[in-house]
Amino acid sequence: MTKRIYFLHGFMGTGDLHFEHQKAFFESRMEVIVLPLPGHGHSNISADDHYFESALNWLIDEVTKTGPGYIIGLSLGASLAIHLALKRPELVKGAVLTGYSPFIPDYLKSIMEEQYTYFNHIEHNDQETAASFKQIHGDKWLDTLQKVNKTMTFHYPSVSESQIAEIEVPLMVLNGGNELYEVEAVQFLKRSNDKISVGLIPCAGHTANIDQPELYNRIVQQFVNG
Repeated sequence: MTKRIYFLHGFMGTGDLHFEHQKAFFESRMEVIVLPLPGHGHSNISADDHYFESALNWLIDEVTKTGPGYIIGLSLGASLAIHLALKRPELVKGAVLTGYSPFIPDYLKSIMEEQYTYFNHIEHNDQETAASFKQIHGDKWLDTLQKVNKTMTFHYPSVSESQIAEIEVPLMVLNGGNELYEVEAVQFLKRSNDKISVGLIPCAGHTANIDQPELYNRIVQQFVNG
């Protein structure tokens, strides 16, 4: 039976943008499904005020309709992937989380709030990026940006140590090695549940799968093949 793999992109991205190299690599090896998150890309589902909760319910519906598989998530997509594994483990054959932290460290909260303000006024702060977002996501782009930005800054979908300890589905955390908080996240997750496979991609940042695609793809392939 052909294995199925879902790709969940990050904030203000799309599967084609965030997983270009992974799609090309895995399409000949398994069934690849790239899901546009609500409010993003060509999705016809608007972003909800309670973005994360509604997006998770949407994801559960999508995977239930198509069938269980491996979930590969980047950043926002990684948060959705681990919460799917916690809430509906029967839908997850395994999950790979990249650009992921189970919570926002105290030393990052002020930086996150500064970024929140910057992104909420992106039309004035960075007109080129704003124009790119509009081209990628259409007229809904600003509504999506503001709702997701608020959720992930002030209502981050944290995962506790006890929740991590309960995870039984195969899980790999594959962060970039350039950011201290992502290195610390890998250590925290491994301490909380020794069954979790962890790795750090050298010379890579938040988007390790984009920064080092060949190495990333080989590690994910090995994980999926068991």
